Amino acid sequence: MQIKPLALLMMFALAAPLAYADAKVPPSDADTAAIYKYMRTQRSEAQHLSGDAATKDDLQRAAAKYQDLLAYLATAQVAERASGYKPLYAENVNLRVPLAGTYARLGMKEQALSALEQVRGMLWLPALASALARPEFDSLRDEPRFKAVQQTMALPERLYKTPAIATPYKPVLTVEEKVAGLSLFWAEARSSFVHFDHVPDLAWDQVYMDYLSKVIAAPSTRDYYRIMMQLAPLLQDGHTNVYAPEELSDEIYARPPMRTALVEGKVLVEWVGNPDLKARLRVGEEVVAIDGEPALEYGRHHVEPFVSASTSQDRAMRTYSYELLMGAASKPVKLRVRAADGAERDEVVERSGSYQGPPRFVFKTLPGDIAYISIDHFENDESVKAFEKAMPDILKAKGLVIDVRRNGGGSSEYGERILSWLSRQPIGSAYSYRRDDDVYMRAQGSPAVLWTPVLGNGETYKAQHKDVFNGPVAVLTSAQSFSAAEDFTVSFKMLKRGIIVGEATGGSTGQPLFLKLPGGGSARICAKRDVFPDGTAFVGKGVAPDVEVHRTVASLRSGADPVLDRAVAELRKQ
Repeated sequence: MQIKPLALLMMFALAAPLAYADAKVPPSDADTAAIYKYMRTQRSEAQHLSGDAATKDDLQRAAAKYQDLLAYLATAQVAERASGYKPLYAENVNLRVPLAGTYARLGMKEQALSALEQVRGMLWLPALASALARPEFDSLRDEPRFKAVQQTMALPERLYKTPAIATPYKPVLTVEEKVAGLSLFWAEARSSFVHFDHVPDLAWDQVYMDYLSKVIAAPSTRDYYRIMMQLAPLLQDGHTNVYAPEELSDEIYARPPMRTALVEGKVLVEWVGNPDLKARLRVGEEVVAIDGEPALEYGRHHVEPFVSASTSQDRAMRTYSYELLMGAASKPVKLRVRAADGAERDEVVERSGSYQGPPRFVFKTLPGDIAYISIDHFENDESVKAFEKAMPDILKAKGLVIDVRRNGGGSSEYGERILSWLSRQPIGSAYSYRRDDDVYMRAQGSPAVLWTPVLGNGETYKAQHKDVFNGPVAVLTSAQSFSAAEDFTVSFKMLKRGIIVGEATGGSTGQPLFLKLPGGGSARICAKRDVFPDGTAFVGKGVAPDVEVHRTVASLRSGADPVLDRAVAELRKQ
C-alpha cells in the first residue's frame, strides 16, 4: 500500500512562497514543465509583493501580476496543457485565492468576492478553510457571498462523512442501520473500486438485491457482520474488506497462540508462541481435522467465504494460516493432530492466552560473509532504523539477503528508503491510477470508466548516502509479502539490483478508501490501481520470483530453510 505523505493537489499560494530565478519570461513553446515552472516563479514573486508589509502600490502591482498570470493561463496553448496536467490546472485556484486576498486588502470587496466565487466554480475543498481564515479576508467575513463560499467548501466532508450511518456499537441494529451500511459499502464500491475487471462476471446490482434480504433478516449485530464479511470477498481484492466492531473481537477474531500453514497440500503447525502449548504441539505436525471436520474442508467451508484476497496464493495463505483457527474466545478449538511418525491424537486449544511473537527484525551474518536481515513490516520507520543499524555490518559483507516473506506492508516510503542504501540510482515505483468516471458521458447514454494517473507517477526517490552497499543482493518473497512489501519488491525489480527468490507475492496493493459502518464496524475499498511502469499487472497475480523455491513438509519439520539456502547459493555464484 502506497501510503506516502499526502501533498494536496492544490499547492495553495498562501503557503510559503517559492523561489525560482530562471523563469522570468513566458515560455514560447508548449513545454508543460517550462510553463508550470514559469507560473510558480511568477506567483512566488506576486506573493512576495503582497507580503505583510506591502504598501498599497505593492498590492496593486501584485494584483496586476496575478491577473496577468490568469490571462496567460487562459491562452489556448496553456489551457490545453493544463487540461492534461492537474498541477498546472491547479494554478487557476492557486492564483485566485491570493488575488482575492489582495483585492480585499485594497478594499475592492466586489472583485475579491468574485474571485472567490470563481474558485467555488472550480472545486470544493475543505482544506481551503485555513486559507480563508487568514487576516486578509477579515473584511469579508460578514458578507453573505463570502459565507456562501465557506459553506460550499465544507460540503465534501458533509457529503462523504456519514455520522448518521456510522452509529456506535449496540447488540442489535435497526433495519434502517443494516440497510444503510449495506447501501454505503455497495455504492462506494460501485463508484470507487478499481478492480471490477478481476470479477467481470459479477453482477454488482444483483449482489445488492441478494444481500438486502440477508442483512434485514440478521437478528444481531454479530450476525449482520458475519453477512457483510462475506460480501466484500465477492470483489476478490485483498485491500477490500469489511471488519466487525471491536466489541465483537472476542467473538469473531480470537485465535490460539499458534499459526498454521498450507505446505504441500497439508495443514501444518508452523509456529507456536506459548510455552505451555509448545509442550503439546510441535512445529511440522499436521492438523488433520478441526472440530471434527477434515482441515482442508473446514477451511473451504468455514473460513474461505470470509477471506478477501486478490490471488489464489493469498487466499490459501489467509484461509489456512491467518484465519483458519479464528473464532470465539469462549470456545476452544478441537484439533486432530498427526505427528511425524503418523500417530494421531486430539488436542483442545484455547483461543486465548499470551504469547511472544517472532521478532520483527532479525540481522545476522551467514557463513561466507553473507548478511541477512528480515523486515517483517513497513508500518513505521522501525524497519528503516533496523536496516540502518545493520548497515556497518552490511557494508562489510560479500552479499545481502533481505527477507520480506512475512512482511504484510504499511507505507511504501520505508521500502524506498531502505533501497536507497543499495544504489545511487533513483528508486522508481509502480505507476498508479484512479477512476475518473465521466458522469456526463453516462448521462448521454455512453457509460465509461476512465483511468487518470495519480499525481506523482514517474517520480523517484533518491537519498544521498556516503556509502551504499554494492554487493549482490537477494530479496526473499512469499504469498505473505503483501501491499507495501510488494511495492518494495516492484521497486527492487525495477532497480535491477539483484534477484528475487521464493514464491510469488500476495498480489495486492493500493490505497484503500476507509468507511465507518453502523454499530462500530468499518470497511475499506481499494481505490488505486497499480502496475509496473510498462503497464504489466502484478495485482491479481503477484510479483513472480526470479528463482522459485517452496517450503516442504520435510524442511518445516527439520527447521531447514530451502528458500534462504537457495538465495545464499545464488549470491555465492556472484
